[in-house]
Amino acid sequence: MESKKYSWAWVTADRLLSHGACELVYALLDPGANADYATIYDGENTSGDTLAILRASSMTSKAFAPKQPVYCRRGLYVDVATATTKIFVQWRELGHKGEGA
Repeated sequence: MESKKYSWAWVTADRLLSHGACELVYALLDPGANADYATIYDGENTSGDTLAILRASSMTSKAFAPKQPVYCRRGLYVDVATATTKIFVQWRELGHKGEGA
């Protein structure tokens, strides 16, 4: 796996990561001092299809590590529950450059 073909971001607020087709590779929820959750969507907002809901108790990280990347045909959007939530997301753009690190 060549790392420069992949994008990543630490998401701390609701955020669109890809405007079009991509593959979700990995996500890690870091809830901090309180229990928290984040939802990942195939789409450009919360009206897309839900791919994963990551829930974690306080000070316990929760990973989403599929055996194979998850194809997102309409984009990649992350909805975080609170301002204290942090979620690391890694994905691969398919065909064009979207928003991200």
